[in-house]
Amino acid sequence: MKNTRCCVCNAPRATICSACKSAYYCGAECQRNDWRSHKLLCKDFATFVKASPRPCPTAMIALYLPILPYGQKGLAAPKMVWIDPEHEMHIVERKPDDTLEYIDPLKHDPIEAEFTQPRNMSTPVNARGFEINGNYFKKFKLMYPVVLHLRDAFNFDGSRPNLTLVEVTREQLRMQWKGPLVVYSKDSFHSSACQDITLTDFRTFLDFCKKYEASDGGLSDSLRLNNYLELELTNPGLFNSLLFHNSVNQTIRGVDITCEGDRHFLATEQFLSVDVPVVHPIFDDVNNDNGYIAGFGATEVSRMIQVPLLVRRLFPDKVWNNSTFHFFLRYQNWYSNSVAQYLNLNTDITSTEWGCRDPGYNRGQIYSRVLVVREDNLAITARQVEAVAAFFKHVFETLDRQKLVQLGGLSGPPLHAARGNLMGANVSRARFVQFFTNFRNQKVQGGDTTWANEVLP
Repeated sequence: MKNTRCCVCNAPRATICSACKSAYYCGAECQRNDWRSHKLLCKDFATFVKASPRPCPTAMIALYLPILPYGQKGLAAPKMVWIDPEHEMHIVERKPDDTLEYIDPLKHDPIEAEFTQPRNMSTPVNARGFEINGNYFKKFKLMYPVVLHLRDAFNFDGSRPNLTLVEVTREQLRMQWKGPLVVYSKDSFHSSACQDITLTDFRTFLDFCKKYEASDGGLSDSLRLNNYLELELTNPGLFNSLLFHNSVNQTIRGVDITCEGDRHFLATEQFLSVDVPVVHPIFDDVNNDNGYIAGFGATEVSRMIQVPLLVRRLFPDKVWNNSTFHFFLRYQNWYSNSVAQYLNLNTDITSTEWGCRDPGYNRGQIYSRVLVVREDNLAITARQVEAVAAFFKHVFETLDRQKLVQLGGLSGPPLHAARGNLMGANVSRARFVQFFTNFRNQKVQGGDTTWANEVLP
């Protein structure tokens, strides 16, 4: 069924796009409104059939948003593909030997199979079609359904986030979609027959993404729960834009502690005040991040001085973290962040690592830059974090000296009790207040008058 109504407002007697002949507009205003999404595929629609002829009579044009290899940025636009409704909506391609090849577009990739739910890669994926029967944005009835073909259990089967959909919709996306997605259209509401998808249908799909939100939480929850770690890795600018948009610009003052690479290549200060969106994953206290670049959540030692801190490692800046720098400068540890190591001193009196710094990079975890906020959502300044880090470094050095003298020969419960006494004597609110006052005075006496009015956190 051919739809000649305006793809934006549904007005009748619209004019077809002269380039792609796949979308209709009632006037210049609606065409301008649609241009951001239309331009993604206009040229492709104009040339696709000629460049890739219909491989078989039952094949129909569809849009494919794939799951890409881990660490690869999402596509700027969906792929145009041929699907065959008579072969379970598989992608169909004609090979050079004139035979047909069918590819399951929803198949799990090796990362999903290895690191999430164990599965046989040859086992077909259960699929379902989600029918879009109306325009969710403009609230008008469609002439035929646009269908979203997806994994039936994408929320529970270890599917990875669809970064291409995020790249295409950007801040307009309302919920997290996981796994590959195929978008196609049916001929009518009363038929199972399919037809070639159009750019009008693409607009319908995008308007759906702008408004549809699952009942169990939208994109804000997914961001806070760190489900978009891959986006943070591949497109940090878009990741931050999504954070601010979904926080409705509500932020909490925090601090970045930069690493050696940041200070050398970007000429940054060691402590930087930053505005942290309220849906940032640092506020998810568990924050294990799949073990890849783990943040360590709330640090117990900071709670002991009544300045409860949440700390999270951030991916290295791509300006300097690339293969060229690594090749020429591989003997320098640009990820080193010696200050951040002191923020998570081990306070477990039964641990063999009691009193030690967080080992970070030496344990196979990239340290790099870290973000610091208060667990109680109060603001914290760069100078306050600098003072806290300096205090914990002082505690580490003090414990390192004292445990050699006072804990020698002890083991078991007596050792644990002695460690507890040492920790209590050196780490307390009163100790920190005294240290902060002296630290601030030393800064002022050293000529840094900006410290004169710094308040105790």
